[in-house]
Amino acid sequence: MAARKMKIDPSMPNPFLGSIVPDAWRGASADVPEIHADVFSKCLDAVRIVRNEQRSASVLIHGEQGSGKTHLLARLHEHLTDTKKKYPDVEDDWQIFVYLRMRTASGRIWRKIRSELVTDLMRPMPDGLTQLDHVLAKHLAKRFDGSADLALWWNHFRQSRLEELVDHWYDLAAQISLRDDFAHVIEWFIRQQHRRHVRAYLGGGLVNEDGFRALFGNVDPSHYAPDNEDDAFEAVKSLCHIAGSEIPIVFCFDQIEAIEVEDSTRRPVWYLARAIADLTDETTVAVISCVLANFADNEVRDQDRPRMITAGQTALQKLDSSQMRQIVRSRVAALSATAKAAGDDPRWPFGDNETLFAQRLTPRELLHLAAIRFDELAGKKPIPPSPTGPEDQLAEVFDQRIEQAIRTQTPEATNELIAATLPGLLPIVEPGWTTEYPNGPHNVQNDIEMVLVGPAGEARVGVALCNQPNMTSLAAQLRRLIQNREAFGLHKLVLIRDGRLPISPGAQTTRDRLDQLTKEEGVLLRPTREIMAVLDAVRSLIADATCGDLTLDGQVIGATTVRQWLSDNLDSVVREWIDEFRTPLRPGWIDDDATPDDNDVDAVLECLASTPVALVDAIADSTGIDRERVKELAGLAGDRIGVIHGDAAVVFRVDDPVASDNEKDSTQQSDTH
Repeated sequence: MAARKMKIDPSMPNPFLGSIVPDAWRGASADVPEIHADVFSKCLDAVRIVRNEQRSASVLIHGEQGSGKTHLLARLHEHLTDTKKKYPDVEDDWQIFVYLRMRTASGRIWRKIRSELVTDLMRPMPDGLTQLDHVLAKHLAKRFDGSADLALWWNHFRQSRLEELVDHWYDLAAQISLRDDFAHVIEWFIRQQHRRHVRAYLGGGLVNEDGFRALFGNVDPSHYAPDNEDDAFEAVKSLCHIAGSEIPIVFCFDQIEAIEVEDSTRRPVWYLARAIADLTDETTVAVISCVLANFADNEVRDQDRPRMITAGQTALQKLDSSQMRQIVRSRVAALSATAKAAGDDPRWPFGDNETLFAQRLTPRELLHLAAIRFDELAGKKPIPPSPTGPEDQLAEVFDQRIEQAIRTQTPEATNELIAATLPGLLPIVEPGWTTEYPNGPHNVQNDIEMVLVGPAGEARVGVALCNQPNMTSLAAQLRRLIQNREAFGLHKLVLIRDGRLPISPGAQTTRDRLDQLTKEEGVLLRPTREIMAVLDAVRSLIADATCGDLTLDGQVIGATTVRQWLSDNLDSVVREWIDEFRTPLRPGWIDDDATPDDNDVDAVLECLASTPVALVDAIADSTGIDRERVKELAGLAGDRIGVIHGDAAVVFRVDDPVASDNEKDSTQQSDTH
């Protein structure tokens, strides 16, 4: 009997488009639990080992491109955070899910882990609490014999028995030997105050002088040096100790191949394996690591490999015909239009035609072929390949990522973004550049992030990341650079400070030291939000291509193709910014006609730091800058300062959207202790 040929309404949406899961938190449109169930079970076993045996457990998952590694982690997230149960009870088992796409430099792995751990701890759950709330509430409820709904119990005690709660928190902190500064900062979290500063401090982010005064009173902020690996490792250990084995933290590492390595003879996984070994030795956590199928055992140290597989090592297999049918059915059921068209027919839309299911495929391969076949049945003509190859589509994807980064990228991410992107971007513009990472007694505090070495060693350019939010710490770094700069053998020193971070006009010592450095062999770069967004897009595009997660029309686009496209298509503004690293010394601050005067912008931003919206006249009176000049600055530095024109014109600070959405202090209580 001939196979029945289906007909599809051309207006019906294609349910097989969009095969790549963006990240584990956003999940997938459809899931088939039976697929890769054995691997999923190993991940759950690791969590059970941590809870029941009070020891760390790790699983290493191999999978080729498109095999479903991120999809599996998304399923794990759904299961572990129990998002379908909106109101967990105090007695319920709970765990903390942490997802890390390793788009970072190998010398910043612990800072990446710290930042993502705190980001996910502060992530709100369906019951309105964050994951950190869950950890604290479950531990403290035991001391009160608490029961019933977790959120109700936690909110009730914070309102009616807050001081008792705080006292018990300090008892718990002493019991686990928690560092004093974290114990104090988490008290503010329990009190629902200064949450933006709490998040920044715990995560190693930017805490300015006002934030320090809010958290610690009149404590000298110069001791706060979060931008180093040792401090980040200690912070991660402290946060893991708070959760303990009773509330397992589950670290899920993805896109490991995207790590920018310091030593080209070593693979990215070598560096992560070393970190996982330290993490599992010093804490009690579950670790799930996803690597491409071409991973070889000799890519990591012999002593590290066993720590990556204490709960198993497994691979994601290609799908058989039954599993492929299940995926097709789940995709059809996920859209109301296709679900209605399919009705009770489990084989819609492909009927008894077995051609699509004749060979084993990865989920991504299946969905690509299914999408093509669906369009054929709908009578749609396939789009012919572009005569220019993937260039036009890459341009569209790149622009979309720039727009996304402009909305979400924050100054807190600037150091990591430059450290992970610049070493790979410079050789794209001019092949032959390499990167060194100085250490030793002259760089104990990582004042020089990297040294860029020109072709044939013709130039040595030091890069110093100067994004401290307080002037005391910045002045201390500049002093050390003045004292130690000759030890690095540099031809040029590039100081980078995000243009969204002002340099206080009143910080005379800081400005004097900047002048001293830039009058000799240094230059200060103040990248705008737009420049940082381009760097973010470059990093994500190369990372996805490196990990096999960049596909266009079903074709996997490799990192070599992306790098060549970037070499041919980076715009002139970005090239000019990059040229500052590779051109001969140009002393002094960057002074481009299209760039507003940094001193005036910094003065306005300093005023707006305490009053985010102010009359133009008030700013002019406070800074001594002409009224029309203030409005002009708002136009020129639009990524940092906005203006509303009128009889009583006002200017306002252009806020970091992530901070605005997620880091506001609670409005339920006052902002004073």
